Amino acid sequence: MTQDTTPTDAGIDSLVEEAVDTLRTFELTEYEAKSFVALMRLREGTAKEVSDVADVPRARIYDSMDTLQDRGLVSVQESKPRRFRAVSPREAVDLVERECQDRLDRLGTVLPRLGSPDRSTSAGDVWTMEGEAAVAERIATLVGTAGEEVLLAVGVETLLADDVVDALADAAGRGVDVVAGSPGEPIRDRLADAVDGVDVVETWTWWESFPIETGAVTSVLMVDGDALLVSADGATDLPGVRKHRAIWTDSADAPVVGLMRPLIATAIRGPSD
Repeated sequence: MTQDTTPTDAGIDSLVEEAVDTLRTFELTEYEAKSFVALMRLREGTAKEVSDVADVPRARIYDSMDTLQDRGLVSVQESKPRRFRAVSPREAVDLVERECQDRLDRLGTVLPRLGSPDRSTSAGDVWTMEGEAAVAERIATLVGTAGEEVLLAVGVETLLADDVVDALADAAGRGVDVVAGSPGEPIRDRLADAVDGVDVVETWTWWESFPIETGAVTSVLMVDGDALLVSADGATDLPGVRKHRAIWTDSADAPVVGLMRPLIATAIRGPSD
């Protein structure tokens, strides 16, 4: 007996609402988003048909369709009455993706030009940050600057985000000496499997057990003997929720870098012969 997978009316309503809400995050108005979703369901139709399905005043359908046409999401047939046709779902996603990428590319061009060329970071500055995603992103960014050596110790799997793994792989691929240590076998296995050219070692310097205890160091990173990041976690008011906090610097003049450099090198790479 074949199971019927056709969505129920309630299921369709939920999908419509989700699609409309998502489209609105890409700078479509509520009417434009509703009109496009309705037209996607119809594939093509008149303003009246779209209005009936979208529950949007017919007078607003034409304005919405003009905007959607300008964005490449809708084609118009100049008949009487005018008919509208939506692009395919794949085309719609591709168009929105290209728009977003164009904006990100533009932002990547503009933001670096905002800094004053006459102002430099104060020597020895140390910064703090919190949040698992933010800490993982900073690890990936610092690894991305490596020219000679990356020493990384990780005590929790959640900090090994895809961006971090990709950054380690890129560094190893361009000839950077990458050594990664962990007290956890699952972490070491993932690093060994995901990153070609990385030297994976077992290290317990900052840990007494695995999984690590709350409040323990969660990661230690040193890049080229200059940039340093140390993170730890702590309990929050929410049960079972831990929050990563980190200090970091990309200045070799920071005193903490000089203090930590020999410890990290010995703890991760091992004692020199």
